[in-house]
Amino acid sequence: MATPVSVVGAGYSDPETFTDFRGARKSKDELALSTIENTAESAGIDISEIDATVFTTVDGFEATNRIERTLTTLGQGENTPLISINTGGTGGGSAFKAAYEQVASGQHDLVLVYASGSFDSVIEGQQIMNTAAPPLFEKPIISAIHMGALYASKYMDTYDVTEEDLALTAAKNYESAANNPWAHRNTPFSVEEIMDSEMVAWPLRRLLTCPVSSGSGAMLLASEEKAHELSDDPVWVDDTQSITNTFLTGYRTYEGFPKLETLAERVYDNAGITDPEMDFDYVETFNPYIAFELMQYEALGFCEAGGGPEFLRSGITQPDGNVPWNVSGSVLCTNSGICASLSRHIEVALQLMGEAGNRQIDDPQVGLSHSWGSNLGQFHTLAIMSKGTDQ
Repeated sequence: MATPVSVVGAGYSDPETFTDFRGARKSKDELALSTIENTAESAGIDISEIDATVFTTVDGFEATNRIERTLTTLGQGENTPLISINTGGTGGGSAFKAAYEQVASGQHDLVLVYASGSFDSVIEGQQIMNTAAPPLFEKPIISAIHMGALYASKYMDTYDVTEEDLALTAAKNYESAANNPWAHRNTPFSVEEIMDSEMVAWPLRRLLTCPVSSGSGAMLLASEEKAHELSDDPVWVDDTQSITNTFLTGYRTYEGFPKLETLAERVYDNAGITDPEMDFDYVETFNPYIAFELMQYEALGFCEAGGGPEFLRSGITQPDGNVPWNVSGSVLCTNSGICASLSRHIEVALQLMGEAGNRQIDDPQVGLSHSWGSNLGQFHTLAIMSKGTDQ
């Protein structure tokens, strides 16, 4: 039987490090050390108490990766177990899952998982992003933004979704990000301003797509015994799973996220979720291209296919709604490389801990976090967390 696993700490590097990566003034190692120290402090422990570490990165975005540097950054001896995880954009979610498994298996009592910004080793991150898809598509024009545009244009065409629907979703995120000190884009934008921003790849305008940000985040996962030592009100990981599709692209219709639907069914079944809208108090999803958020409402079972715009307009996903969604501003406002997918889990943990500052919602008990990645979203991870003294 698996050992119950708790989140006992979560945090980021200092707020000023969450900026355009071109203006970043700290290296990956410096960002990592900052977030590790902040997270350890939030849990009331010393770094030396950590049993093992999971580090996540995307080698292809960074040109270089020296895994042994993380041992120095962590400030521990070289006998500290370390796992490096790379599953593209879902690296943060996959690393969280790997840390969970180390604790759930009984192997370790206290495991750190962290992610730093993924672009500090390159001169221009966009050029790196532009090389991700051509080997698969065999076409030089395909880049990250085109991947988002393919899904968004198909979604709009199938369900008569409008540009205004996308802009309304983005405006909700920007308004929330204004309350988040760790948001890169933290200025509210109106629907009109969003719709007036320049077109990048139809139907995605600049303010409907994420920036390229700097920043770092970390979490501490603990066994049940250790969790009760460190917290009177632990946050428990009820379940976390991942799903992967083939890299083949020729057959794809870019309609919805069917693999995410399958993953949600599995995770909900394991955690006893029968009515997502009633059972979840908070949700964080990976929305670098804003149409994704509407599609995620549907794939995660909160509304029917094509019902995303109506679900949004009902107010349910507002910070004061029945299911606040991406109150951090999510990836649309802060795309800190591989940290962005771990941040979705961090944000849920902080909300459940009551430590989300000005973006804190009212008394959440159960949260859902998601990460999305690879060239065409072949990878997804989900995690369900909940509050309570016992698991």
